[in-house]
Amino acid sequence: MDLRRIRYFVVLAETLHFGRAALRLNIAQPPLSQQIRVLEEELGAQLFDRGNRRVDLTPAGKALLPEARALLAQAERVSTVAARAQRGEIGELRVGLTGSAAFTALIPRLILNYRQRFPGVHLRIEELTTQEQLAALLEQRLDVAIVRGISAPDLPPTLRATRLFEDSLIVALPPHHRLTAAAKPLTIGALADETFVMYPRESGTGVYDQIIALCRQAGFAPRIGQEARAAPTIVGLVAAGLGVALVPESLRSMNANGVVYRPLKEKGARSAMWLVLRAQQPSSQEAAFAAMAKAA
Repeated sequence: MDLRRIRYFVVLAETLHFGRAALRLNIAQPPLSQQIRVLEEELGAQLFDRGNRRVDLTPAGKALLPEARALLAQAERVSTVAARAQRGEIGELRVGLTGSAAFTALIPRLILNYRQRFPGVHLRIEELTTQEQLAALLEQRLDVAIVRGISAPDLPPTLRATRLFEDSLIVALPPHHRLTAAAKPLTIGALADETFVMYPRESGTGVYDQIIALCRQAGFAPRIGQEARAAPTIVGLVAAGLGVALVPESLRSMNANGVVYRPLKEKGARSAMWLVLRAQQPSSQEAAFAAMAKAA
């Protein structure tokens, strides 16, 4: 059924005059009359009684009018929904992030700004390791990933990564540790006799390999006492006196039972946050999130 004819019918039913209806519709009167007759033939019912001076709705026309108005309103809603979805104003965006991302200044601000700008988009956030996020992207269980690593993650051609920002690695020390009194930045070598609390290598953050490399450059292999996948857990284990940890500087905001943070002297002790999404034809929601992330 042609929605155009339904619209013609509604306008004619409201004006009950072919001339005025044609004027409202910005068409000539003969095509209007023709289209109304075609509609009546399609429906198998006469919709109007046509007199010399006036037009009246038949019982069938009166019954059709509220349904026709509802149909046109629904068609308008469908058009509006499609247009809003195309602009990325509604729908769903599935975002993955690492545990440390929530403690940065940029990521919480980015999520807040996106929600304020696109309140019609359902934002679903999952905390996952880097490798879990990349697997979820490939399996289309995530739309966007926020991962940490010293360099861009190794990606297939279907994905691309953009560096968002970089921050330093710092030392997290238990309360009353001998190195908390140091006034100057610490060297990695100063930690040679310490027990380390670290991310497991399989978490895929790249921080594990980076810490191993930094320690080897300083002439020792770190003694790993505990491993934890989540950054808050690592800091909590340091607070419990189970070892020291090298963590992103953004975690400095965690005041966990007297943990003391000290900067490192080594310039290579840095890590970055990366935004990963589909390389080709990202959705409007993904593209908008990526644009806001780059501008943040």
